[in-house]
Amino acid sequence: MPCSDLVSGDGVLRAWATGKPDSEMSARKKAQIAASAELASMLERAVNATTEEYTSNLSEKASGGSKSLLIDKTKVAVSQSLKGAAIVCDRWEKDETNGQYTNYLVMELRGEEYLKALYDELSRNSVAVDKELLEKVFMKQIEESVK
Repeated sequence: MPCSDLVSGDGVLRAWATGKPDSEMSARKKAQIAASAELASMLERAVNATTEEYTSNLSEKASGGSKSLLIDKTKVAVSQSLKGAAIVCDRWEKDETNGQYTNYLVMELRGEEYLKALYDELSRNSVAVDKELLEKVFMKQIEESVK
């Protein structure tokens, strides 16, 4: 399969999808929608696991309000980051027997791009985070998504 060698890892989430209706435009749109949905799902799982692990590592001094605000801001950063996802593979095939096109598409989102959006969102609300710990935990979640 075209693009199947592009998988998540090394700080990058990648979602693979295909589209198969009867026109090139429709095939690409279907593939892009499916890849975007898969990428959103992958990012949500990584962010939820990161938030859970990160907040469990915080000291007892961290207030519940700070934890709640961090969780809220991670959701905002997810939607902002998905807008910055890039198509890294876009291949076509046409089945001459039935005239259908298949579009193979891979979208990616770099973990550091998500973290930048998160830090920007947190700084707007004066939320202090341990960036080193947060990055370590998040990148670990991306690597675990590959397994």
